Amino acid sequence: MKVTVIIPARGGSQRLPRKNIYPVWGKPMLFWAIKAAQHSSLVTDVWVTTEDLEIKKVAAMYGAKVHNRSPKLSKDNVYKMDAIRGCYSFIRETEKWDPEDIVISLQANSPQITSNIIDDAIKCFIENERNELMSVGRNLMQNAAFRIMKSWYVYQRDLSVKTGVYICDLIDVHCVEDVHNIEALGINFE
Repeated sequence: MKVTVIIPARGGSQRLPRKNIYPVWGKPMLFWAIKAAQHSSLVTDVWVTTEDLEIKKVAAMYGAKVHNRSPKLSKDNVYKMDAIRGCYSFIRETEKWDPEDIVISLQANSPQITSNIIDDAIKCFIENERNELMSVGRNLMQNAAFRIMKSWYVYQRDLSVKTGVYICDLIDVHCVEDVHNIEALGINFE
């Protein structure tokens, strides 16, 4: 069984320009998601899907595979899952896959993510036999850090069934103030 992480990282962020490569703890924000996925004991592949040349270079520099996202899937009004589906469809065309494989949509703008959180969430997903598992904060509100799915569930467009949540308090960065809040915590995962 393969566990593929897909990090959507378009170049056109509105609230925080160049958000996905904005520096946090001295590294581009994208670095922290790539690093956490690479250090996971369960993740087998790490992909970044983007249309942006600079983001492609950063992703490759830190060892992620790069999917050339269609500009059509990089606009403001495109749902994140459409970009994930586009990347995963490319992966299915070019690599071996199995319906039991796992796909994780991992946000670059949750730089507090760690390999331990990813591994624990994957284990929770498998042990509880879910089709999908989403990250939430202690208040049980979705924080958008990650979404774990069975590979066939990537194409799900109806109401989710057999869904679970994983509690992890991670700040979802959308503005400079969010970056300052994270850096004020004094946490650096290097």
